[in-house]
Amino acid sequence: MTQEHIRVVVADDHPSVRENLRYLIDAETDLECIGVVKDGRRCIEMCRQLQPDVLVVDGNIPGPDGVAIALTVGRLLPRVGLVMYTLDTEMCALARRSGARVGCVPKDAPYEYLVRSIRQAAPNRSAAA
Repeated sequence: MTQEHIRVVVADDHPSVRENLRYLIDAETDLECIGVVKDGRRCIEMCRQLQPDVLVVDGNIPGPDGVAIALTVGRLLPRVGLVMYTLDTEMCALARRSGARVGCVPKDAPYEYLVRSIRQAAPNRSAAA
């Protein structure tokens, strides 16, 4: 392998979304889903433990919500790229107004848009990657 995979954690409270994202991410040659979680508390713990390159988080996840997670992970693990994947785009705007460095992808966007956002959020990656 000439380059390392972009290591991704997915946090979403819906089992089908989590597993579909795991499958779709792992199907990409340069991405690897290293963990999935269903709530905010476990999300922060998993990020601390696994140190992913990118966290894909649902804005309305239970526990600390996506905004709180983005702020916490951004503070504790500043090299982790953040992508909020949500139906509630206002959550993205709130996260940004609160100071989080987060990319935003609506859940109804084409899957390719999410993949591109993951690649762009990864540290030391260019937008053309």
